[in-house]
Amino acid sequence: MLYHQTDFKFSKRSTKWLTDRYHSTFENKFFHDLDIDPLQTQDEWTKSPVNKELKDYLKKYNLNTDYYGIGAFISNWDYDYIGNPHIDLKFGVNETFEIKTRFNVIVLGNPEDEMVWWTDWTYADKRLVRHQFKTHNGIEYTSWGIPGNGPEERWKTLGEPDFRLPNVYFPSAFVKTNCAHTVHVSPGPRLIVTVALDKTLEEIFDK
Repeated sequence: MLYHQTDFKFSKRSTKWLTDRYHSTFENKFFHDLDIDPLQTQDEWTKSPVNKELKDYLKKYNLNTDYYGIGAFISNWDYDYIGNPHIDLKFGVNETFEIKTRFNVIVLGNPEDEMVWWTDWTYADKRLVRHQFKTHNGIEYTSWGIPGNGPEERWKTLGEPDFRLPNVYFPSAFVKTNCAHTVHVSPGPRLIVTVALDKTLEEIFDK
């Protein structure tokens, strides 16, 4: 099971809060990035209408936003590009933890952008190597990743994806993130609100 599509979407109030929050960010050009800082920005998210709507919806699945808070996948580039293949991790003080699933809600962007998966590369795979990455605002961090210098080399390491699926977020979905995956990204602003979860899709939906 790779994803479970839902009909959840934000209200006009939450959508305005989000577009206002990221207005100045999208004045710059940058590749796909995860905007999250649990130590500094979660208080802002917690007080937002976005948080209330997410918590009310996730409650029906016995889920919440407590595992890693609320974040956003953002991008704003002039042309199509392939994303960096990776496996999602939660960062602790001296270790990492598995992010098994994400609940993602598209706010801006092209819903037809493909999401792709390589299901035989999984969390804690001994083939993974440490990479140094930098966020759109210059914060450096180290993560386990696919061998290779840059997205193109990592795609070659992985080979042809097992699955290429468009319209995954239409308008939202739970997606598998504890195996290698990435996205194709269309030009222009892209904003997807994300909640990391410590349950698999099978655990959430009892399949």
